[in-house]
Amino acid sequence: MVQPKNGGYELLIGARRFMAANHVGLETIPALVLDEALKPDEAVEARLIENLQRENLDPLDEAEAYQALQELGYSLTEIGKRLGKSRPYVSQRVKLLSLHPKLREAVMSGKLTPDHAHALMRLKDTEKQLTLAEEAQEEGLSVHETRQRVREMLGKKLKWQLVPIRLDLETFEALKRIAPNGDVKRLIIETRAHYQYQLKLS
Repeated sequence: MVQPKNGGYELLIGARRFMAANHVGLETIPALVLDEALKPDEAVEARLIENLQRENLDPLDEAEAYQALQELGYSLTEIGKRLGKSRPYVSQRVKLLSLHPKLREAVMSGKLTPDHAHALMRLKDTEKQLTLAEEAQEEGLSVHETRQRVREMLGKKLKWQLVPIRLDLETFEALKRIAPNGDVKRLIIETRAHYQYQLKLS
């Protein structure tokens, strides 16, 4: 996508595709040409949306993009609908921005998953977060095991058990209509991220 600027055109969206085409020696490529230049906020929004549609996007980069869209006036629900994500998913990603820098680095490098980070965030003491994060990395703790450690540190007993559940067809179809991309299992997992159970569909 290009927009008019100073008698020429400015590349707005598609920088990576443009560089790839240039690398292989293509002289022309198809493009969407805007009649008028976008307003600054609209241009920022367009670039953010494009970045969020990339594959293998870093969780923290994703979170910062969601936050930037919020600053442009979008609600978490609107962001989710625009990108095919659930509101809880977007909300959980944005919360990653409140992590301690060392924990953010661990998530960015893949040493900890976002789910590990959310489990650690239940500990209000930063030193305890960092200590348990090191243990999780050194011992290769799963997300479930990390949550158990957090629960023990908080002195809380387990309130939920891992249990398979079955959904009747009518309930499943109703959930499928509101689930992102029709993924019912993903909808339930993201909505009830703090609870421990498994979904079994027949």
